[in-house]
Amino acid sequence: MSPAGTPSEHEPAPAAPSEVTAPFDPYVSRLGTRLTTVYATSWTYAPDTGDGGDAEVASLRPSALLNLGRLAAAYDRHADQLPRILQSGRLDPALFDARRWRAAGQGPPTAATLWQFAAPSGQIMLALTLDVAAPLLGCIPLLEDLYYAEVTFGGEDVEQLAAARIGTVPSGLLPERHQLVLQASPSANDVPTPDTAQRIIYRADLPVRPGLDPLCAPDELNRRPTTSGVLGPYVSLLTGHQDYVENAAFLSAVQAVASAARLREIRVLSESYARRFRARPDGDASPLDRRALLERITTAQGHLELELGYSVEIPADLATLIPSLRPTAYHSALYEAMGLIARAEAVSQTLQRLGNATAAELTSVESTELRAADRRRVRTVVAVTFITTITATLGLLFAFFGINAKEVDDGRSMFDPAYVPIYGLIATVLVLGFLVYSVLHAVDRAALRRFAAPAPTWHGTHRLLAAELGTALLDGRPPTVPRSRSAEAPGTQDESSRPARPSL
Repeated sequence: MSPAGTPSEHEPAPAAPSEVTAPFDPYVSRLGTRLTTVYATSWTYAPDTGDGGDAEVASLRPSALLNLGRLAAAYDRHADQLPRILQSGRLDPALFDARRWRAAGQGPPTAATLWQFAAPSGQIMLALTLDVAAPLLGCIPLLEDLYYAEVTFGGEDVEQLAAARIGTVPSGLLPERHQLVLQASPSANDVPTPDTAQRIIYRADLPVRPGLDPLCAPDELNRRPTTSGVLGPYVSLLTGHQDYVENAAFLSAVQAVASAARLREIRVLSESYARRFRARPDGDASPLDRRALLERITTAQGHLELELGYSVEIPADLATLIPSLRPTAYHSALYEAMGLIARAEAVSQTLQRLGNATAAELTSVESTELRAADRRRVRTVVAVTFITTITATLGLLFAFFGINAKEVDDGRSMFDPAYVPIYGLIATVLVLGFLVYSVLHAVDRAALRRFAAPAPTWHGTHRLLAAELGTALLDGRPPTVPRSRSAEAPGTQDESSRPARPSL
C-alpha cells in the first residue's frame, strides 16, 4: 500500500470482506495518526510541448500511486482537470528532526513520504505525509512544526529536498498551506469530541468559549457513528473513513491550496494594474501613450479573468467530475472554509470594474483622437481651400486675359489702370467668400458655447475627488516641518504661542 493509502503499513492487511457482509471498501485500520501538510510553491510545471503536457497525463494520474477505490476511473477520466503526481518518494524517518516535537519528548515518525503535485494551472504543490505513533492531542506540537515547515531530514528542509528531486533551486514556500489529520475510529467512543477537534484545528491545546465554534462539519462526513469530519481554513480532521475518501480529501487539499495561492497572486496583480490605471498620465500624455497603457492593462485584465475562472472558480466544483457524496462534500466545505469563493467574487468584481474603467478611458482616448482627426481635417481643408482659392483667382484672371475680345488689348500691360474693374470684381468675390465663412464660423461657435459642458479641471482620481469634494492635495513634503518639543530650548517659547489655559 502506498504511504498515501490509509490502512496501516505496519500491520497485516485485514482479510478482504465478502460481498455479502461488507459490499464496500473497508474502513481504515491504522494505528497512530497520519499528518499530511500541503505547501504552495512558486514553481510552475510548464512542459515545452505542443500539447502542453497532455501526453504525460497518463503517467501522472493520481490513481497510479493513490488508492482511490471505486473512484479511480472517475479521477483518471478527468486527470487533466485534477492535481497530478509529479514525484513521490519515501524519506528516512531516522533523519527527522523538528524543534517543538523534539521538545515534547516525542520520537521520530514511523513513515514519511514527500510528494510533488502539479495542479491543472501548472502550479507545483509539495506535500509531506508523516505517520506518528501518538494520539491526536499529542500531535499539536508537530502540527505547528509542519505548518511552518520547520522540519528537516538530515539537515535539509522540505523545500530543499523537493528542489533537489525535481531539479530546481529553493525560492521560498508560499504562505498558502493546509493540513490533514487522519485517524482510525473503530467505535463511536474513538470519534474525537468537538473540543478535541477544535484543539487540533487551532493547533492549541486550550478550551474554547461555548458558542464560538466557526468550524465546518459537512453532513456527509458525519453520518455514521464511527466517522467524523471537521475542518477549518488551515486544518482538516477526518477519522474513521475509507482509503479512497481520505485520498480524495488529500487531492482536494492540494487543489484548494493551489487555488488559494493563485487567487492571492491574481489579487496582487489586479491591484497593481488598478494603481497603474489611477496613476496614468492622462493630462499631459499623448493619446498614443495613453492608448498603449490602456491596451496593456486590458490585455492583463483578460488574462487575469481567465486565470481566475480556470484556477479558482472552476476547481471549486468537484461534483461535476466525481460522482461521490463524501469527497465532493469535503471539497465544497474546504473551499468555503478557506473563503475562496467569496474572495474570488471580490477579485472578479475588481477586475470587472477595472475593465469598465479602462473601456471608459479608451472611449475618452478615442474622443480625443477624433477631435485631433477633426482638427487635421480642418487644417487640410483650409490648406486645400487656400490653394484652390489662389489657383481659381489666378485662373479667372488668366482666363480673362486669354479671351479674344476687344476689352483685352495686347498693347497694354496687365497692370494697366484700364483693367481696374476686373480686378475689383475678383476682389469682391474673394471678400464675399471670406464674409460668408466668417458668418458661418460665428454661428457655429455660438452654438458650441450654448450647448458645451464646462471643461474639467482635474486629471486623475485624486484631482477628481479634490475638484468634486473640495479636498486638499498635498504635493510632496510640507514646506515647514514642526519642531519637536524636546528640540526647543526651555524658556524660548513665545507667550502668545502658548495654548490658553482653560478657565475654572
